[in-house]
Amino acid sequence: MIKAVLFDFAGTLFGRPTYQWLSPRHLSVLRAPAPFVARMNAAERAVWNARDLTALASRSAHVTLFRLAGLTMTEDLFQRLHNPAFWLPYADTAAALAAVKPLKVGVLSNISWDIRRVFARESLSVDAFALSYEIGFSKPSARAFDAACVRLDVDPSECLFVGDDPVADGAAVKAGLRFAQISTAPVGRREPVLLRALASHGIG
Repeated sequence: MIKAVLFDFAGTLFGRPTYQWLSPRHLSVLRAPAPFVARMNAAERAVWNARDLTALASRSAHVTLFRLAGLTMTEDLFQRLHNPAFWLPYADTAAALAAVKPLKVGVLSNISWDIRRVFARESLSVDAFALSYEIGFSKPSARAFDAACVRLDVDPSECLFVGDDPVADGAAVKAGLRFAQISTAPVGRREPVLLRALASHGIG
């Protein structure tokens, strides 16, 4: 029996309407960083793996990523990646959060800054946030999912996780949760996939 639903943040509940402020090369590196991560030395790789645990690690990791791609990361670019003003809810976010009630609802995100202010700005509320920089673990670690379930006071087997990343979010299954994978797109261009994902598990 499902007693709670956990959502991913970026690409699931919130996204960006456009990436026009990024050059095509910067965007391609962000979307496919693996070749450049493979060229990092041990110390750089450690920082990359910890990029969602502190703001400093996030900054350093992205500087290294772009440097290895022959690009630079300006302060403006970094701030746009982390500025709440550039994150908007998808058209079906509010309806999906409402559909989950009266079950418990939470957000588990690999993130290095406080996304609560984004939810407050949109008058959206959830029961608990489990943010990687606060809990000390990031997906796909089972500890991240465990920490989120503890905050919702439910057993992992009683929780559904909804997210767009088949690796990081899909690890919910190994942690004992149910998993609903959704497709993603920029804000304004995505279909109402959240409600369908919930309905497929008998919610809403």
